[in-house]
Formats: sequence, C-alpha cells, structure tokens
Amino acid sequence: MTPRFNLVHDPWITVQRLDGTSATVSLTDCLGSAAEYARITGDLPTQALPVLRLLLAIVHAATDGPADGEEWRRLWESKRLPADDITEYLAAQSDRFELFHPETPFYQVADLVTKKAETGLNAFIADVPTGNPKYATRTAEGLERIGFAEAARWLVHCQAFDLSGIKGAADGDPRAKGGKSYPIGPGSLGRLGGVYAEGDDLAETILLNLMPLDFLESAGTPIEGDLPVWEREPQSPAPERREPEGAPKGLLDLYTWQSRRLRLATDGQSVTGAVICQGDRLELRDQWAVEPMTAWRRSENQEKLLKLERVYLPRRHDPDRAFWRGIAASLPALSAGTTAGARSEPPLIARWIGHAHASGLLEHHRAFHYHAVGLAYGTQEAVVTDLVDDRLTMAAAVFDTAHPELAATVAEAVNDADKAVRALAALARDLARAAGGRDGVDGAGTSAASAGYAALGARYRTWLAELGADADTDAARAAWQATVWAEVRNAAARLVRSAGEAAWKGRGTGADRINSAIAETRFRRKAFKDLELAFKVPIGATDR
Repeated sequence: MTPRFNLVHDPWITVQRLDGTSATVSLTDCLGSAAEYARITGDLPTQALPVLRLLLAIVHAATDGPADGEEWRRLWESKRLPADDITEYLAAQSDRFELFHPETPFYQVADLVTKKAETGLNAFIADVPTGNPKYATRTAEGLERIGFAEAARWLVHCQAFDLSGIKGAADGDPRAKGGKSYPIGPGSLGRLGGVYAEGDDLAETILLNLMPLDFLESAGTPIEGDLPVWEREPQSPAPERREPEGAPKGLLDLYTWQSRRLRLATDGQSVTGAVICQGDRLELRDQWAVEPMTAWRRSENQEKLLKLERVYLPRRHDPDRAFWRGIAASLPALSAGTTAGARSEPPLIARWIGHAHASGLLEHHRAFHYHAVGLAYGTQEAVVTDLVDDRLTMAAAVFDTAHPELAATVAEAVNDADKAVRALAALARDLARAAGGRDGVDGAGTSAASAGYAALGARYRTWLAELGADADTDAARAAWQATVWAEVRNAAARLVRSAGEAAWKGRGTGADRINSAIAETRFRRKAFKDLELAFKVPIGATDR
C-alpha cells in the first residue's frame, strides 16, 4: 500500500519558536503562524535556505505578487502573511505536494528508474565534509531508513545542494551514455554564496525576501510565464526544454528548480533509499537580475573564453575567510552597476532592502540580520569540504544607495582590520626571525593573523550592529580604528613577551639587524600610518 504524506498538512519543516523551543510544522502551519516562529532550522544549517525559497515561491504564487511597494507595505505593517490566500492556494495545489503520489510525487518523478536498483541513503543525506563520520548527520541505522518528515527536508536540500558527478542514467534521459549520466554541476544553490535577510520572526524574514513585482520588473527580472514546478506539467526523466538552455523563467521557476530527477524508495513506514539522477542544468552566468540571493563577481577568464565584454558569476563564500571581511560585495552603494563594468554586483535582495529603506517602506532605523549560508565543494564539486553559516546584524540604511557614506564606512572598517592584521602578522614573522627561526616564520605570521581576525571579528560585529542610519560616520570610523588599535596593540605585546630572550638579543648586523625592539618599532610605525584616526580618539574612548 502506498503511504500518504502531504507536505501541506503533515508536519515536516523544523522551526524554532520565539521562546527558543523547537517544533515540526506543515506548510499550512508554517505560513499561517509564521509570526510565532523565530526561524527555520533543520538537520543541517543549509536546509533553511531552500525551505525558505520554497515558502517564498508559495507566497508569491498565492498572492500573485505583492504587486507593488504599497501592497508590500500593508503586509509588512500587519506583520502577518495573507493566511487566507495561502491556505486557499495550497488546498488547490495539495495533490502536487504528496510525497508519494503515484503520478506527481513532490519534487520527484514517479516512474524514475535506472539500470541499477535504487541507492541507499548515503548519497541523499549530506555530510560535511563528505564521507567524514565525525561530521555525518546520520550513521548506522540512520543510513538504513528515515521518517517521511526528514526525507522531505533532505529532498528539498538535495535539489539545492546535491553533489556534482557522474550518476546513473534514468531510463528516458537522452543524455545517457553507457548507462551513465555525466555531471551538470551541483544543485541549484551549490554554486552560490547564499545570502538572505532575516527579521525578528519568520513572518518578517519571508516578507523581507518577498520582493514586489514592480521592483522585480525595474531590476530586469523576468516575470511573464514564471511558474513554480508544481503548476507545470509533471517532470519526466529528460531535462526540461528551455530557451536559452538552463535559463530560469523567473523567481518561482528558480526557487523550485529541479536540479535532479529523484524518486524516494519506501517500505510503507519509512524511506529506505533514493534514486538520484541528473536533472535540469542551471546556467548562472549573468543571472544577477534573476538569482537574488548571491553577490556577483566579474570573471575575466570567462570573458576571454566566451569573447564577451562582461561576464558575471556568483561570488561563493570562502570558509577560510569570515563573512564580515567580504561584506563590501553586498553593498549596492559601492557598486557602479553591471552596465558600467563594475568588478562586482551586489545581490538583488540587498538592492531590494536598500530600495525599501529609501522608499520609506522600511522604518528609518530598521535593522535586520544578514544571513550567509552555503556549502564549499572539493574535487570537481563531487565532495563537500565545508559549510558556511554566518550572520551579521546591521542597519537597513547600509544598503540604501542614498546613504553611501554608511556603506563606505562599513567597507573601510574592514580595510582597517585587514591592514592591522597584516601589521600584526609582519611583527610575528619579524619576531620569529629575531629568535633564529627559519622554517616557522610564515607559520608564525599565519597564526598571528588568524588570532587577530578572530578577535577583531567579534568587535566588528558589535560595531556594525551599533552603526545606525543617522550615525556620525567620521566618529564611528575613528572609534573603530581605536578599537582595532587596542586589540592589535595587546596582541602585539603578547607576541613580544612570548618571543623570549633570543628574540630580544636578535639576529643580524647593520641594516639586516632584527630584534624584538626593532620589530615592535616597525609594527607601531605601520599602525600609526594605517590607523591614524585611532590616535586622535580621547584616552578611554575604547573602554566602552
């Protein structure tokens, strides 16, 4: 007997309530009571974003909008989603949200088969890093069977973040060669440095990311013919025909993109495996007007290869570089726009937040959480090496192009930190040389830099969260430089003390002479030049 599990009515989305407790809810409950939940959670942090995009597709489709800023404002001021419209829409589409429907199973192909029997759950459930049992989300019995609710979460995650690589070819897939289907890249979110706006509750989060149609049209986002996957004909094993190939028709198409052809295997009580085949290849090149949740970078290599004047690719997160250090790429006021050939293009969602603030749709002093999430892949994108999950609290005004001084201050503060850490790393290398070190000189600099960024990262987050819409940016920058100087000065003192007597005596002669005193003098000279505002702040200003 075919089991029944409907995502509209049955609980499967994990959320955190406002009081910190957890719950598992259905689509209807999640959207109808969104103001009662703080955020979407999951088995991995990366589950939240694809689930959020699914919710956004539903709300967009259910409301045919919002049409414009005024309609969006009414939703924002009510602090609730249009529950009646959403409930009516989900009821009409309910069959397409059946996990085991005999003809149209949710996010799957009913008759999907390959020459091999269905795989187990190993390839379906993500591990970070891939194959490392220390970080595995399931082991032993958990890889033999999982419940329907968890399977639904991993199904959405698989479409978004599945590994690239050769897969078994589905019967009916014209791309099949020798029983294999060759790589088309990771899932739809795998090549993004995912970012989205978070409010004080889930309703606010959905609304902050729910861009009105008039804004999308002005940004060049296609709207005509844009439908979520459940409003289209059921998928077949073959890729969907598109012109041009791999191009999404709009946000609803993109948010529900089928990167894989999937079919869950069940014993009637649980899910025991999954068939995973290649789906629709997503072409992300120059899709900055369609894909809203990533920053973009110019690719000179692609421009030369394709003989095009400008090519923009998603800017991925670097797990080895804290998110705050790359915040400048998300600030619309710092980009000249793609038509002017800027080196980067901010996320469309960042432009929307800035527009909403400039238009008075958002409160003048409104702050929000800017959330970064993504996976880092290794060899040929066929293994996961790391996971990024980070957030910054900041004023919406920072994204407003009418306040370029705020954005400039935010970016310049990162540059201040970078310069200070480079000076600290140089001091560590000088001290290592003064102590007679050779092989460990670079390592000393790297360790000092890591410690410096860790200390300054916590301070930067606090400083950024306190930078309001009406801040005196000159004073804020000076206070920040004073904070940076206080941190690196203390770190430098610890380095000098730990260098020992050998470094105090030093090495070399003449111009090549280096000891602790000389190294510290170089460090202070560099800091005085790079952080000159710090030395104009009254004593005690950094003790707050």
